[in-house]
Amino acid sequence: MPIPDMLAPEPIEEYSARPTNVRYVLLAVATANAFLLYLDRICMGAVVHSASFQKELGLPADRVGDALAAFFLAYALGQLPAGWLADRFGPRRMLVIYILLWSCCTALTGLATGLAMLLGMRLACGLSEAGAYPASGRIIKRWFPFEQRARASSAVTFGGRCGGAIAIWLTAALIVALGSWRHVLWIYGAIGLGLAAATWFVFRGDPASHPWTNAAEREYITAGEPPAGPPVAYRFPWRELLSHRVLWMLNLASFGSNFGWAFLVTWLQSYLTDVRGLNSVDAGFYVTIALSCGMGGILFGGWWCDALTRWFGPRWGRRLPLVVGAVIGIAAYLACPFLGSPVAVAVAAGVVAFAIDSMNPAVWALAQDIGGNHVAATLAWSNMWGNLGASAISKLIPVVLASSFHWTDSRELFWICAGGFLLLGISACFVDSTQRLPDPDAASAE
Repeated sequence: MPIPDMLAPEPIEEYSARPTNVRYVLLAVATANAFLLYLDRICMGAVVHSASFQKELGLPADRVGDALAAFFLAYALGQLPAGWLADRFGPRRMLVIYILLWSCCTALTGLATGLAMLLGMRLACGLSEAGAYPASGRIIKRWFPFEQRARASSAVTFGGRCGGAIAIWLTAALIVALGSWRHVLWIYGAIGLGLAAATWFVFRGDPASHPWTNAAEREYITAGEPPAGPPVAYRFPWRELLSHRVLWMLNLASFGSNFGWAFLVTWLQSYLTDVRGLNSVDAGFYVTIALSCGMGGILFGGWWCDALTRWFGPRWGRRLPLVVGAVIGIAAYLACPFLGSPVAVAVAAGVVAFAIDSMNPAVWALAQDIGGNHVAATLAWSNMWGNLGASAISKLIPVVLASSFHWTDSRELFWICAGGFLLLGISACFVDSTQRLPDPDAASAE
């Protein structure tokens, strides 16, 4: 005899005239997960520059670059396996596993006694976090109608940017208050255990399997969607991903976007201290202010993408946020070397953060539009290339500084970041949301 779920509430009345809003409860939990995702990711930018960390481990700049780049590299390489797992076994189950794993890795990072263990834990954390956004993207595809997906995606990425924006300031403040960087990482790991439990309790793979939804909400979500076909054996769409020209354009755009953006979360603080003469506390505050502008970009981007899609159709409506964001980012980066004060540089960095984050809902929407039944795999494929770009810039900057010039000759660095946005803008012009990924599952069923 099956054991009843004593925690599950009674099912909603099936034929209530007004739709329930369970999808927004799922969205709130997904947003909280994204907040922790970025908090655990970006906090290392403050940890490695803290006095207690330097006293205990004392890593040189190039080894710090290795530690920062290790996360992004592992995060990139983990995208496809994690996306496949989310598509194969369902986003609810896998997202809980991902949260538990990355939270444990964050806590274990607090036990590091040298570079080897630090690198190992950051690699493991990157692999564990890799599936979070692909799984969340699949949840949004299943739980929100077409015309609301960009805004729903913007809510999740807004949570991530909130976590990233306060990560450096909050982590630095907690290190000072607690006296050790290790304690902070243990606290962050413990928070993840609670969010994993909340995710398991609230999430379901689709509205039809959730006891809280009624028929009206399920019909509202699926209105206009083609009916689901019979279940077939799942096959990962390797051939389709590798041969889809439009996805390669999205991959290049993602690479260029993160290549330019990651400078803000890895080396902007060092630039403000070494070139602009700020102390580490003030520099961290300026970075937090700049990254906070991205939160506004996320919220604006959801409305912007959905509005442009209504005005210009699915092709240019999805492309334009990427093209406009790239142009603004290029202009802001090229202006940085000529600005006379650190405040002006922080404002320019904030413009970059706003412009790039305003594109994220469009990227998610494109993956959802193109991916069909393989949204997690499609988003993971694109996200992989984006984080390869972030890893590249994280490692490239200390190499360039050591080999050819110093921070005082920083104009070329901003040119490099602007070049990433140029790649983004050109590639975005060839992305077409109407070119859906062929479904290997459907083909195998014929």
